[in-house]
Amino acid sequence: MKTSGFPSRFSRRRLLQFGAVAGVGLLAACRRGPEPPQFRAARGLLPKDWSDQLPSPWTRSWQEAETTDPEDQERIGGDLLALNDGWLQGLSPDQLQRIQAPPLEQRLCAQARRFLEQQGEQRAGMVLPVGVSPWVLLFRNGAEWAEAAKAGWDVLLQPSLAGQVILPASPRWVIDLADRCGGDAALQRLRQQLLTMDDRRATNWLLKDKARVVVLPLQRCMSLLRRDPRLTAVIPNSGAPLHWTLLVRPKETREPLPQAWVDAAWTPPLRRTLLLNGWRAPLAPDVMENHRKSLPRPWRYLLLPPASLWERCWSLPPLTAEERLVLQDRWRASAP
Repeated sequence: MKTSGFPSRFSRRRLLQFGAVAGVGLLAACRRGPEPPQFRAARGLLPKDWSDQLPSPWTRSWQEAETTDPEDQERIGGDLLALNDGWLQGLSPDQLQRIQAPPLEQRLCAQARRFLEQQGEQRAGMVLPVGVSPWVLLFRNGAEWAEAAKAGWDVLLQPSLAGQVILPASPRWVIDLADRCGGDAALQRLRQQLLTMDDRRATNWLLKDKARVVVLPLQRCMSLLRRDPRLTAVIPNSGAPLHWTLLVRPKETREPLPQAWVDAAWTPPLRRTLLLNGWRAPLAPDVMENHRKSLPRPWRYLLLPPASLWERCWSLPPLTAEERLVLQDRWRASAP
């Protein structure tokens, strides 16, 4: 993923350069004839416990995250797409249709509603947040930095971490974080701390002792945390960016959203299973709070942060063309 520019129009290559972590395959063919409805997502984007329950006659098509196509596509294929928020702005409203699932939309929590409000009135009705995971600091042998990490993200600016930090491969994401640590001066310092920007292979760098801290969505950390006692994950008390899993319906499909399938992910016992893996249903905090006592004690605070901390978390809004140009200039000016 390149780090020197900001895409100004929809292209699969540019989206792969600037999406957060995982994306979704965008293809030209739409469903024809009697073929069963098709669900498409990047491999690993959805929790397996949930994706395995996709009901018949739906079929699944997994796309490798690194797959690309040099040409833009005028239409997106399939009948239902899962993607993360880093990819959403690459889809124009005329490629989508309304979700049309009022029973699900009415259950969304305040954080999910704020995320949709950021998208604008037209796009908001075309997107359904189905899961959310906070970005966290994942340390290897991180006792030295644990307390500072709890206080805030500026732990990443500590001299002892110079050259040992890996951040997501998205300049926009890095700029947003730097703004919360002090603005342009912090942006230049943060870039000087980096080993690289590579969220896709971040854990490889960490486990091979090349990095001391990486930033990833919690849902990508939990299996490692259970296996490797050297690792520690922290959500700063100042809050964290949120990584959203979204469903959208391509314009050409006639298939309704499989609402019962989504409802299963938002209902016990599957809701708790997914939460244990760092993937949180976008429901009201009091609903999620029912799981607190049943969560393993070492992970309670991480998996289910206090409501006050959760309210301090934030989502990155879409950019206008003018905002994109401003960020491009800031990124170039901040080069180490």
